[in-house]
Amino acid sequence: MKIIGIYMVLALLTLGMIVSVDMIAGTSLPRSLQSVNSVFATTSLQEACCMIVFAGLPVFFAAGDLFTPRKSTRK
Repeated sequence: MKIIGIYMVLALLTLGMIVSVDMIAGTSLPRSLQSVNSVFATTSLQEACCMIVFAGLPVFFAAGDLFTPRKSTRK
């Protein structure tokens, strides 16, 4: 679960960086968020599938790690 938290923090930092650069350039906050939304609205099906796969990789790895048997470290 730690890796999912790290990915969420990185996603929020990336969004914050995009919005802050737009606001430094003089774009309003609603317009900056609208530009982020329009980027995702103009993606094709293949691009959306790739984004979903790469966004889901940490979840898949965390789930796989959760269900793998672990050896006891104590003797």
